[in-house]
Amino acid sequence: MQDSALLPPPSEAFSNVNDEQQEILARRVLEEIATVGTGPDVPLDEYIKILAEYRRCCERRGNYKEAELVQHVLKQLRLEEENRHVSALTQQQENERQGLEEAHMLEFQNFNRIWNEKIDTFEEHQLDCEAAMLERHSMELAEFHAEMSSEAPKRPKFSKELLNIRKVQDTLARSKSYSDAHKVKLKADKMEAMELEKINRDRAEKYSKQEAKILARHRSELMAMRKRMERGKAELERARKKELEMLLQRYHNVKRGLQGQQNIIKAKTGNILLKHAHNKKTDCSGSTAINVSMGTGTFGPLMVKRRPVEAAAPAPPSPRAPASELPPIQ
Repeated sequence: MQDSALLPPPSEAFSNVNDEQQEILARRVLEEIATVGTGPDVPLDEYIKILAEYRRCCERRGNYKEAELVQHVLKQLRLEEENRHVSALTQQQENERQGLEEAHMLEFQNFNRIWNEKIDTFEEHQLDCEAAMLERHSMELAEFHAEMSSEAPKRPKFSKELLNIRKVQDTLARSKSYSDAHKVKLKADKMEAMELEKINRDRAEKYSKQEAKILARHRSELMAMRKRMERGKAELERARKKELEMLLQRYHNVKRGLQGQQNIIKAKTGNILLKHAHNKKTDCSGSTAINVSMGTGTFGPLMVKRRPVEAAAPAPPSPRAPASELPPIQ
């Protein structure tokens, strides 16, 4: 098996080389193709240049059968190089789409993480505010109960009827009418117990109303705060939804733009390859024509990464296939 590294550079293959030396180079290339094949590591462009020059040697010698065989090999090599280009273009576009999807997923994950943190922070703040309010309410109610319990009982204010009966009781007692005074005293005691019960009941009812008023105010304050928190959370959700819609719309716009650019590139590539297939005046493959078009900016910067200036310069045309004879780019 011959090693392709043994082949001289193309510049040496086309300068000061006689027909016999050209035939030796061509035989080595044909042997390489027969033994190694046309794998991805095979320099097809160099092989095409060497075989094209050998075919012209055959034409000059009048060895048309050999020229026809070499022409058939050249055709296969051109197709192989074009297939490589199309496969590379397909893979490149697939990588671009995959990269777009991965970037979108990363952006979407960051979006969810940031907004989840915002909502969690808001809910923690809501719980803290509610806990603080409940604690304040509890302390206020405890102070009210303590004040109610520590309040010194006031001297009861009895009715005039009870006071008059007590006066009668005292008068009878001073007049030594103890039996009548006892009867009056029993009546007065009963009346006093009833009035004391009513006074205590009124006092408890008064405190109960005050407590109910305090509890109602507490409930009103808590409900108002919860409503404010719900409105704040609803605003957060609306902002999240709006930002998510913008994120998705931006993703769809970028995706449509990328698909449009890729479709344009595929269409132009197909047109160039189709036109080049009917061009019998050049030995270069359609991929060479595409590279020339890329060098002139036809495909734009998304087609391939720009190479250094010295590497981006198009290869010099062969004597029988000048660049001016390449099919025009539509």
